[in-house]
Amino acid sequence: MVVYIRGLWIIAIAFWSVLGERSEKGSNKLESRVSQLLEWNSRRSVITLSSDKFNAYVRSKPRNYSSVVMFTALKPGRGCSICKDAYDEYQIVANSWRYSNDYSSKLFFIMVDIDEDGVDAFQQLHITTAPTYFHFPPLGKRKPEDQYDVSRHGFLL
Repeated sequence: MVVYIRGLWIIAIAFWSVLGERSEKGSNKLESRVSQLLEWNSRRSVITLSSDKFNAYVRSKPRNYSSVVMFTALKPGRGCSICKDAYDEYQIVANSWRYSNDYSSKLFFIMVDIDEDGVDAFQQLHITTAPTYFHFPPLGKRKPEDQYDVSRHGFLL
């Protein structure tokens, strides 16, 4: 009986240590992602990501930050005349945030361009028009109001 109880304790301790390592690794991954986003953000107000980096930095969990993501098609051959205007406005908003007194690591402005290795991200989210904006909250799932399609609704809300 004593051997059985000791065996259970050993299993329980091993289980708790594995859980602790997982949460610590998750915490390290989160800190690493935030650190990388801050580094990119120190160079540019709007962070451009490929589909792979979009999944790694915006969609992966845990997250303690929000992301506003502009999905666009800036290449002139795409014929998206509104994309450039929308990007210019987005850049102004991102700059305003980056240089404000309220700036923190809790919000990032990101862009995914379909022609800059962004096809997979567009497909994952079933995006068929550009530009489209998504808000990715730190917790929970996106709501319908977390998406805005400029080509359908225009610049004014």
